[in-house]
Amino acid sequence: MSPAPRFLPPLLLAAPLFGCATAPPPPPPDPASPRPLEIAGDAPPPRTNTGALQIAAADCNAAPAPLPAPFLGPAPPGLAAWYRFEEADGPVLDSSGHGHHGAATSSGLVRGAPGRVGRGLSFSGGHVRVPASPGLDFTTAATIELWVRIAPELNDPLVEGSTVSRGTGESDDNVLMHAGCGDMQLIFSRASTGTTNVTSDCGSIPVCQWTHIAYVNDGRTLTLYINGALTKTDQGGFLGPLRSDLFIGRREQGIFPFAGAMDEILWWREARTQAQICADAGGRWSGDGCQLRP
Repeated sequence: MSPAPRFLPPLLLAAPLFGCATAPPPPPPDPASPRPLEIAGDAPPPRTNTGALQIAAADCNAAPAPLPAPFLGPAPPGLAAWYRFEEADGPVLDSSGHGHHGAATSSGLVRGAPGRVGRGLSFSGGHVRVPASPGLDFTTAATIELWVRIAPELNDPLVEGSTVSRGTGESDDNVLMHAGCGDMQLIFSRASTGTTNVTSDCGSIPVCQWTHIAYVNDGRTLTLYINGALTKTDQGGFLGPLRSDLFIGRREQGIFPFAGAMDEILWWREARTQAQICADAGGRWSGDGCQLRP
C-alpha cells in the first residue's frame, strides 16, 4: 500500500447519455447502510447522499442550558486525560491532573465558545495537538467520550472530519474517530494483527445539536453509545502502545479537518459501564436506560 496521505476523491459530475436500448442506471445505495471500513493506506469509497437522511433542523448558533461538570473534586482513577476547553487562550489544559496538555493552533478555532458543559471549542480548520505519552495508551481497555456538535457540511457523504485521532491510518498502529454523512466511526488498528471498527448509521448524528458519543473497547467487544443508548457493537481488541501524538480536530497528516464544536473529551484507560457513561453525560440512569437532560 502507498504511504502517501489519503485524500477523498473528487465528486464526478459528468453524466452519461442513455440511448433507447441502454439499461437505466442502478438505484442509489441506501444511506442508512454503514460506510465501509477504512483500511490503512486506502481511501474510503465515496458515499452517496440521496436526500433521505433525517437531519433535525436547528440553529447552529443556539446554545442549550449548560450541564454541570461530570466530576467534582479529583478526577476518578482510570481517567487518563480530560479536555474541558474552558480556556480562552494559552494551552488546552488536561483537567485529569496527569499533565497531558495540548497546544492549539492560532487560527481556525474559537476558544471559549458555548459548550455543552460551560465553554467548548469550535473548529473551522484549526486543531489541538497533545504530545504522545504512554499515559495516553490503551493497553487492556479503552473508553472515549465527548460531546460533539457537527456542522452541516459533515452531513455530506464526501466530507469527513476527525474528532480525535492517534496515528495516520496508513499501515500503522492507530486509534481514529471521525464523522461523515451524519455518522460517527471509531477504528482500532494494529499494523501487525488487524483492525476493527464500529460505525453508526448515516444521519444518526444530527447537525447543529449537541450529541454525546461514547465508545468502549474492553478487549473483547467494541461498543458505541449515542446519548447514553447502546447503539452498535463489534469485535473489540487491537489495543496497545502508540507512538503518535493525540490530535483533536484533524488527522495527523493534516487531513479531515473537523467542522463544528466539541466539549468534555474524556480519555479513559478502562472500560466504562453504560450507567457510568450516562452519568458522565449528566444523565440519570434507570432500568429503562439513560435519561439525558434537555
